[in-house]
Amino acid sequence: MNPYLKIMRLPNLGIIVLTQYLLRYCVINYWYDYSGVSAAFSNLDFALLVLSTLLITAGGNIINDIFDVETDSINRPEKMLVGKFIPPFTAKIFYLSLSITGMLIGVYLAYRVQSFQLGLIFPAIVIMLWIYSKTYQKVLLLGNVIVASLSAMVILIVWLFEFFALTSNPNIYVEVQNSLKFISHIFLAYALFAFIVSMIREILKDAEDRVGDFETGYGTLAVVWGQSVAKYLASVLLIVGMAFLSFVLYWLYQNGFQMVMWYLGIVVQILFVYVLYYTLIARSKKDFHSVSNAVKIIMLAGILSMQLFCI
Repeated sequence: MNPYLKIMRLPNLGIIVLTQYLLRYCVINYWYDYSGVSAAFSNLDFALLVLSTLLITAGGNIINDIFDVETDSINRPEKMLVGKFIPPFTAKIFYLSLSITGMLIGVYLAYRVQSFQLGLIFPAIVIMLWIYSKTYQKVLLLGNVIVASLSAMVILIVWLFEFFALTSNPNIYVEVQNSLKFISHIFLAYALFAFIVSMIREILKDAEDRVGDFETGYGTLAVVWGQSVAKYLASVLLIVGMAFLSFVLYWLYQNGFQMVMWYLGIVVQILFVYVLYYTLIARSKKDFHSVSNAVKIIMLAGILSMQLFCI
């Protein structure tokens, strides 16, 4: 694969596209159809929102690789791109081009829905990703919380823009106001799911990268408190995720979404149990790498549950 495509993490960007479009068509549009109206945020503007998210995320991946050259040379030298296939200066220009373009698109969309506050989100995220890559990822748990929060924001931003678009379209707002609380609950549930799963994966990645992080002065959980503590904290969060999912299953049952309930209960909950078991017995770098990848499958499986609302 072309190194300039590879450094953007195309599979992760694909998951973002899938997530945001499923939220659009299988959550928002699904409930709007009952009222006989279309989304207030136009299809073109929504496509631009997805593009903005992708550009800023890709920029974040690039700046992270730029600052991680030293530690990546120890943890994963075979996957290094900056300094090996892409000159550092070129990588910085690429990062700035993607991030600034994504930020400007986001600010334009905020203008479209007449919300100055939404426009501030995009430069804030770009700045946060830069500070995270330079400093916060080296700080105990702080970097993990930031990444998990940004994962949740990928979901929440879809509803934020639709909601503010509604406020400038009172006719549509009146038609769908009875569904707003329900849609908000769905978005909040998926956002919390994304936060918990991302936290688990980040902690497991810290355990996997402990050697390189230690040698380059990172203060991650696995470095400061040891690999075992990181492993058991990830296990506790997996149990929290299972408990949260159990609550969601009950809520879905109470509201008549049997198909979604059975899918989450059988597929995602079993994946949680599988990952918990292998996290507890993980010992080597290879073990933690495998478990970290399995957590990505949990995230993808959870996202795919949205399509069942449309069936």
